[in-house]
Amino acid sequence: MITQIYRRVDLAAEQLDNAISLFLEKRSYVSALTLAGAAEEILRMALKFEGKTSSLGFRFEVFAEAHAAQYGEELEWAAFADRENHARNAAKHMRTTGETAVTVDLEEAALWMIVRAIDNHERLGRSRTEKMVEFGDWFYEHVVGIQSE
Repeated sequence: MITQIYRRVDLAAEQLDNAISLFLEKRSYVSALTLAGAAEEILRMALKFEGKTSSLGFRFEVFAEAHAAQYGEELEWAAFADRENHARNAAKHMRTTGETAVTVDLEEAALWMIVRAIDNHERLGRSRTEKMVEFGDWFYEHVVGIQSE
């Protein structure tokens, strides 16, 4: 075996492509979720280091503004991020004896984690891979309701 140097964003793109394959083939939503979640996190941090806003950061800005208008108080980043990452974290961590089960829609969670990761990938100025394009086509047909020609 040979030790090599890898760019983390390239590894994240590979994880994301594998997550998309697992998702589209309906083989493992939990694996799709955790792979996409790992990719999303690396890509989000790369954006942070470049001074750019991530998909999650953008969502927070929108929700924080709406939250402040409706409730007259600031939305806490930690609480927002915990809620947005609940399914991913539940699939990855078990911290207490009381956390032996979790109620979550893995397909839905994987879907939106993939969307966030692809968005981060593009926010870094990277072109979509073939798998990301395939997912986009699937998304428009099955989520948005528009069939491609």
